[in-house]
Amino acid sequence: MSTVEPLHVETLLKVFQLVATLLALVTLGGAWQLRGERGMWLWSGAFAASALTQLARPLLVAFGAPPALLSIGHVGGVVAALFVLLGLRAYLGQPARWRWPLACAVLLALASFTATAATGQLAMSLVLTQAGTALLLIAPAAHAAWRAWRARGGFAMGLMMSDLIASVVADLGRSLSVSPWLVVDRAQATQNNAYWLLIAITLMIVQAFALVLLIHDHALRQIRRLIEVDVLTGLLNRRGFDERIRRLLQRGAAHAPVLALLDVDHFKRINDNFGHAVGDAVLSGIGERLRETLRPVDLAVRLGGEEFAVVWPQAEADAEQRLGERLRDAIASRPFQTAAGPLNVTASVGVARARGAGEPPETLFSRADVALYRAKHEGRDRVELAA
Repeated sequence: MSTVEPLHVETLLKVFQLVATLLALVTLGGAWQLRGERGMWLWSGAFAASALTQLARPLLVAFGAPPALLSIGHVGGVVAALFVLLGLRAYLGQPARWRWPLACAVLLALASFTATAATGQLAMSLVLTQAGTALLLIAPAAHAAWRAWRARGGFAMGLMMSDLIASVVADLGRSLSVSPWLVVDRAQATQNNAYWLLIAITLMIVQAFALVLLIHDHALRQIRRLIEVDVLTGLLNRRGFDERIRRLLQRGAAHAPVLALLDVDHFKRINDNFGHAVGDAVLSGIGERLRETLRPVDLAVRLGGEEFAVVWPQAEADAEQRLGERLRDAIASRPFQTAAGPLNVTASVGVARARGAGEPPETLFSRADVALYRAKHEGRDRVELAA
């Protein structure tokens, strides 16, 4: 009858160190490419913490350091886990809140060193650091993972979420499997530790793969933003808007979408009298006011020049006039601050409600444009509704 060859812990620790070092270098490269993403730097710091503390352990042995300091590799795992959690929060744009994680890391490190010094057993350090990490991070990790899934979703974030939860569970399982109170046979405990260490290496590689996918997703979002967003106003451009309005009209809803076309009155005079820089400042200010006025689900676009469009996906019945007046008032209610001083600006607005899910976007735009032309013809700074 064949038996399974026992795993060698020291060999696995060297593999762990090598993998952590390589992944630290890879993720540092990714962080360098995405200089604005603080989360990537923190994630690369997690791999670096694991690699450096594992490198320090044999050096401490060689120099005859006290046994308590040999638990530095376990403490490195705590630091790495906290870096991962902080990196996830940073990637999602959430506050860092580093004081609580730092306090936890310091307390676990002190407990690890003290337990090892008191008992002379590294197993006590491993039990404390693994269990402490799991218990302290399981709630924040689950919360951060849920926020991540809702905020950005996708396979990459789902993989990171799954790996984070699995890592917390693995930490707890490793702690229980080497506990002197639960496993009396220390040879068996050593083998248990080896198996869990193998799982930890696997999860670390999966985590790095998820990070590479997140970097890829981030790059795609940046490219899409360059393609679909107007740089001056921060609103959608015509390309990004066309795709979304077409989907909205095909979807159908209890209340049909409402489209408003907005054209700045006498904008050529602003450019001629004050220069294009002032004109650009006015257009940028209009973008800001539209964002202030609209809900997150509403769409706003700069169609080109001084013409804008807004879509309310599910506007209430007979709300067209009120919505149009809200846009007109957002422009005319207060002057725009420019290098030439405060400028009073008005806009004409044409509003049309979609005629059910079957109306083509071109037809809806045409009806709103006719209403806009009528608002211009009737004296400007007014709202007209499509027939």
